[in-house]
Amino acid sequence: MNKLLKNLPESTRQIIVAAFPLFLVIIFFIFVGKYGIAKVTDLRSQIKTAQNSETVLTQKLNILQTISSTAESGVRAASLAVPEANPSLIVVSQLRNLALGNGVIISAIKSTMGTADLTGLNQAIISFTVNGTREQAFKFLVSIDKIAPISLVDKIRLTEVGGALQADIGIKAFWADFPKTIPSVTTPISDLTPAEKETLTKILGLIQPNFKEVTAVQGEVNPNPFGE
Repeated sequence: MNKLLKNLPESTRQIIVAAFPLFLVIIFFIFVGKYGIAKVTDLRSQIKTAQNSETVLTQKLNILQTISSTAESGVRAASLAVPEANPSLIVVSQLRNLALGNGVIISAIKSTMGTADLTGLNQAIISFTVNGTREQAFKFLVSIDKIAPISLVDKIRLTEVGGALQADIGIKAFWADFPKTIPSVTTPISDLTPAEKETLTKILGLIQPNFKEVTAVQGEVNPNPFGE
């Protein structure tokens, strides 16, 4: 390099020596500039992500503030309408309360496990006998679909003798596993649709059990372990 410079004219050597620092500065700015541009781009991306997250969180806060008055009662009512464990004992208690309120006698209560349906809901099949007048028995039957956990009349056989009616009834109660995970904090949510709000209103209108928790039941239930 030195030999090459010595062979060059003095004026050329002076230009090269004077321009060399500037060349180094240019190279420095090229590399630093690329690094800085990448950092600025990354920072802008982070800012945009943070702004999007803030927008989502603000939306969630507004929705939660809107539904906060009914959220707690709605969650409890929904978890009792379709609990996460076999609700047979709860349903039997509800049936006994209905029988008492309608003046009928309920007996021969049995509960067995049903098969899960296509929706993934598990079933408990509860059979029992009701004795009373026709009016009392019909009022009792109509009231079954108003209790929580949700119970549907599946089978019924009526026998009436001398104004006294006996009904052999089979109903289905349902339960399902609760979600194991919840969406990320930054996942957008939307308010309940009109149909969902209508469903929630119906659930809130169900006759709630007095129990705080639903006890899991396996196999057949004997609601009178000490006999009658």
